[in-house]
Amino acid sequence: MLAGSEQYIYRELSLADFINQYQHSLPEAKLFELTLPWLAATANFMVGANKVIIHCLYKRENTGDAKILIAWPLVHDHLVKQISSLTSFYSALAEPIVFEKPNKEIFHQLISSIEQGSTWHSMLFGPLENRFIQASLNDYFAFKRIFSKTDNIYQENIYDYQAYYQQRPSQLRNTIKRREKKLKKAHNYRIEIITELADFSAAFNAYKVIYQQSWKSDEFSYNFIEQVCKSALAEKKLRFGLLWVNEEPAAAQLWFLQSTNVDDNTSMKTASIFKLAYSPKYQEFSVGSLLSLALSEQVITKDKVTSIEFGMGSQRYKHDWLTSKRTRQVLQVFNHQTIYGKLAIVRQLFLARLVNLFKRK
Repeated sequence: MLAGSEQYIYRELSLADFINQYQHSLPEAKLFELTLPWLAATANFMVGANKVIIHCLYKRENTGDAKILIAWPLVHDHLVKQISSLTSFYSALAEPIVFEKPNKEIFHQLISSIEQGSTWHSMLFGPLENRFIQASLNDYFAFKRIFSKTDNIYQENIYDYQAYYQQRPSQLRNTIKRREKKLKKAHNYRIEIITELADFSAAFNAYKVIYQQSWKSDEFSYNFIEQVCKSALAEKKLRFGLLWVNEEPAAAQLWFLQSTNVDDNTSMKTASIFKLAYSPKYQEFSVGSLLSLALSEQVITKDKVTSIEFGMGSQRYKHDWLTSKRTRQVLQVFNHQTIYGKLAIVRQLFLARLVNLFKRK
């Protein structure tokens, strides 16, 4: 689909067409889960690629060409007439692909084109962290609510491993020392950090063994995990940690790396902690913490990251490792021009406000 105004052109592309046109010219994403390989794996294994439309806004050039400004991968569920961000429970963040920093006019033009070119009752955007995007959505849509919120635990301005280690609570440091000493006395153990594709297959088999033994039971989609890991390894952006006890896999962790330019003179390299699992058989030795410490040293000392973040959730143990917290939110908006949209507005907004009002009384 193509539509346009005097200044802008709007197009809808399939995921395959978008990949063919832009896979070599995409802007650097701030997290690996916002990259094209992650989005493609989400479409293929989690939602169905045939449901995904990439909504693109271009600016007309004097030469007659059109320069892409922003692209938003969205999932269209035609059965329930809902549009949502291309995401799954594996993703902690879902935002548009920004080729050129937009102003509110550009962003509103894209949103207007999306809503006018689609049949929909409601839309779900996010999880969002970008305040400009959140503010623009809030300004544009009259009927909306915060659908969900999740915490993201992180730490920035990390430049030295020893300094980072000394910032950890003394209880954590002492526990790790005691448990490592106990483990060394009772067993032989080793830690390996996979960074090459040639080592992945055996490591991934070990990951599956650990995950199935852990409290997490089983993975929803090993195909998704395998695909994003291989894509990251191909770009040298995966740190796959394994801890072995007597050559038996005991703990596994998946960390992704991503570099972004903060400005012309400054860049930030982030390590994003994606998956953690350990075998209950070795819980008494804190094998998960030992592996976390080894990966922290790897990404700070060797990979020179300046920021580390846990994807989503505010579990207590995360605060021992990282110091800051921010909130990401999913915004739900409603179409006041359709019957079902109006019913949702009444049910989700007005009735909810009435219930809260009576509760306060």
